[in-house]
Amino acid sequence: MTSKLDTAGPSRGDRARARAYLLDFTPATAGYVVCIVAVVRWGGLDGDSPWRFAWALLPVVPVLAVVRAVVRGLRRSDEYAQLLQVRALAVGFAVAMVGCVVVGMLALAGLHLTPAPWFVVGAGMLSWAVAAAVTARR
Repeated sequence: MTSKLDTAGPSRGDRARARAYLLDFTPATAGYVVCIVAVVRWGGLDGDSPWRFAWALLPVVPVLAVVRAVVRGLRRSDEYAQLLQVRALAVGFAVAMVGCVVVGMLALAGLHLTPAPWFVVGAGMLSWAVAAAVTARR
C-alpha cells in the first residue's frame, strides 16, 4: 500500500470487471454443458449419419462464446492484470504446443489414443490456471 486510500481488497472497478466477466463467461459455460449433454444424448456420434459431424461441432459454438468472454475480460482489465494474464496464457500455450508435438509424434509411431487431444486441452488449460495463480502471487 502506498497510500491510506489503497485497500487490500478489490476495488469497486475490479468487482465490476469481475461481475462483467462472469456475466459473459457463465452463460457460455452453461451453453457448453448443455451442448455436451445434447450431443451425448442425441448426437449419435458412433452412428453413420452425416449429421453426426454437425452434432460433433455443436459444442464449438459456446466455446467461441467462452473465447469472446476471455477476450472481453482481458480488454476490461488494467495493464498489470493484462500482463499477468498474457504471461499465464503464454505458459498454457507452450504446454499445449508441447502436448501437440508429443501426441503427433506418438501417432506417427503408430500409437492412436482417441482421447489424446483432450489431454492436450486439459494440460494447456491446467497450466494456464496454475501459471495465472503463480504470477498473481508475485
